[in-house]
Amino acid sequence: MTNELISPLSGLRRLIETDQVGPNENEFLDDKAPVWSPHSKIINVTPGPAFGSDLVTQFTSTQTRGMRGPSVAKFFTTVREEYGKLVGMQEGGRALFFTGSGTAATEAAAGSCRFPGEADSDAPAVVTLEIGAFSTAMGNCVENLGRNVIRLKGEIGEDLPFDKCREVLEKDTDHSIKLVMAPLNETGSGVTTDPKKLRDILDDLNHPALLVIDGISAIGSMPCNMTEMGIDMLIGCSQKGIMGTPGIGMLSLSAKAVEKVYEADKALADAGIKKGQHFLHLTKMIDAMDSLGLHLETPGNYAQFAVALDTLAIEGIDRVCERHKDCSEVYRAAVKGAGLELVAKEEHIQSNAVTAVKAPEGFGVQKITEVLNIMFTKHAVEAAAIPGAPDLGWRLCATGGIQPQHALQASIAFLNACDEAGVPVDVDAGISAASKAYRNVAKYHRPLPGIDVYGR
Repeated sequence: MTNELISPLSGLRRLIETDQVGPNENEFLDDKAPVWSPHSKIINVTPGPAFGSDLVTQFTSTQTRGMRGPSVAKFFTTVREEYGKLVGMQEGGRALFFTGSGTAATEAAAGSCRFPGEADSDAPAVVTLEIGAFSTAMGNCVENLGRNVIRLKGEIGEDLPFDKCREVLEKDTDHSIKLVMAPLNETGSGVTTDPKKLRDILDDLNHPALLVIDGISAIGSMPCNMTEMGIDMLIGCSQKGIMGTPGIGMLSLSAKAVEKVYEADKALADAGIKKGQHFLHLTKMIDAMDSLGLHLETPGNYAQFAVALDTLAIEGIDRVCERHKDCSEVYRAAVKGAGLELVAKEEHIQSNAVTAVKAPEGFGVQKITEVLNIMFTKHAVEAAAIPGAPDLGWRLCATGGIQPQHALQASIAFLNACDEAGVPVDVDAGISAASKAYRNVAKYHRPLPGIDVYGR
């Protein structure tokens, strides 16, 4: 039998004939002999889109439905209500879904609660607490919207600058600050924070500002409850801990937040000032979802999102959070056993969704990239660098459907790739520590229901 492709019209055949399928372009492979492995499955330990649910993967082949057809509004409303339960949304709140990503939801939140007079005033309207690339991006978003913002920056690897925030709020006796924004999980540095501490500061000072929390990599990965944490606006997305496909940015509002955004919009309207938002306008979206149950525009894939929520419900959200912790325990054991350090400076803020690893002194972006390339091309493991700090190190993530066995494989790939790239690590000690951690967390499991490759 020859190696002729069956179909002369095959897309793969055209790629081969036009030299689009050729040797790997990575320079570190120049003296090596890579082999074809067209059926390799990638172990994805990047922050997102995360390791998805197999149920969602199966569901992607179903028929696309319209956004205005019979019973669609009821289905949309039910999905949003179920999501509200997942995040512990307060009674009287709203779960809003925007077609986009976590960035869309962030911009929708950051543009809200704008009152007349803000543009002509130097008084701050928003406070952002920033401890890494993604909370910095949140601050950039607020600043680019033209809001008067105080950006409180902490060190990468440290907790939120709570004391600085208290000082700013104490000075704001006129209550010009309308939003306090911070991450629950800083995806860039692998640090998890405690939003309840910010809520306690606001309550202690009797300050009316809304607490806006970026839960993008936290929701579905670790405990995240709006009521218990005192969150007024919770930002999320569909493709990380939720285990869905990209396309939906979620913004959940407390009843207090709903009241405040309507109050702000009315004040602008009474003053004859246009809101300055259309697609991401909160009150317009609330009105549409309350009255029609539908979107103002074409929605993201609610059906896949619903299956993702069902996947979380079948496993149980407490077990989901425990599973992410189990995976992160394997990562941390591997890293410490091999003689490397975490970016998170204190144990109690180490994230169970993102394990950020410091590169040894003198091993910068070139070696960091080489390690990632070796992991991908030799071990079929896809990891990530640390955004905003290209010389700092790597991220091994435990979001979505990742299991402890994936974390163990990724840890082994990471340590071997470091060794091959010339990064000083104790591979054997790291793998031994990771294996021991895996033995401690591995559990008997039942596969999720669904259709296997034989159609059963």
